[in-house]
Amino acid sequence: MRYNLGCGLDILPGWCNVDSSEALRGRGVEVWDLEEMPWPFPDGSAEEIRAVDVFEHIEPKLRVGFITECHRMLVPGAALRMQTAYYTSVDAYTDPTHYGAFTEQSFDFWVPGTLHYQAKNLMYGGVSFVKDKCEFNPASGQLDVILRRPHA
Repeated sequence: MRYNLGCGLDILPGWCNVDSSEALRGRGVEVWDLEEMPWPFPDGSAEEIRAVDVFEHIEPKLRVGFITECHRMLVPGAALRMQTAYYTSVDAYTDPTHYGAFTEQSFDFWVPGTLHYQAKNLMYGGVSFVKDKCEFNPASGQLDVILRRPHA
């Protein structure tokens, strides 16, 4: 299964589209608040997770849970693909529902071999990812992130 978290109106055919908006119920969307954990999706059920313009809307104290829930759902080798607010983008601070913005190092808490991982990983869920991509996208003004659950 492929999951499209925080889909809004970007409902993708063949995906499990998830959003908290009751207005989307009955339109091919599983209505679930991603800040309510654990999520109702099975362990190891995700071949891919997509979360575009979602992470910056998650309350900061719940972001570790978001990452660990994605890790729990992903099969080994599968990717979490995110696009999120970049710290230099004015749009990161324009939306009043954003809880901040991110840098190329923001996800290193879950990437072995980084200083952040070494310092805080056990306190930040104890899960690990391979960072395939984490870079500013000048076309969108956002941070494009691909984290892959490692093979055992």
